[in-house]
Amino acid sequence: MSSAIIRRTIFTRFPLAARPLSTSVGLRKTVTESVKDTVDSIDKRAGQTLAASIEKGENATESVKESVGNVVGAARKNTPTAEEAKGMAKGKASEFQGKAEEVKGEVKGKASEISGQAKGTYEQAKANTST
Repeated sequence: MSSAIIRRTIFTRFPLAARPLSTSVGLRKTVTESVKDTVDSIDKRAGQTLAASIEKGENATESVKESVGNVVGAARKNTPTAEEAKGMAKGKASEFQGKAEEVKGEVKGKASEISGQAKGTYEQAKANTST
């Protein structure tokens, strides 16, 4: 009841133009809506991050294919033995395997970070609702 008195006092003492917009009931969001918006935002960022990481992986795959093709072409031009060409191809493949693992680690780290943010937001919203 005291909040109604305070609200009435604020409305009568301030001119219409100076009233804060946050007092309008229609403009307020519920905690559930706020949490949904936050989770949607985090979900979108996670999707964008994963899409970028997938794209990096595809580029790395193309680079591996290109490099292997170049290695094979160079092997044929220089006529090294089959064992030498095989060793060079394995070296390049393992090099790009390392790159792919690095990108995979970045993706996992970013997903973990976003998951932590979502948990923090959830816990904060939960704490706000229990107050």
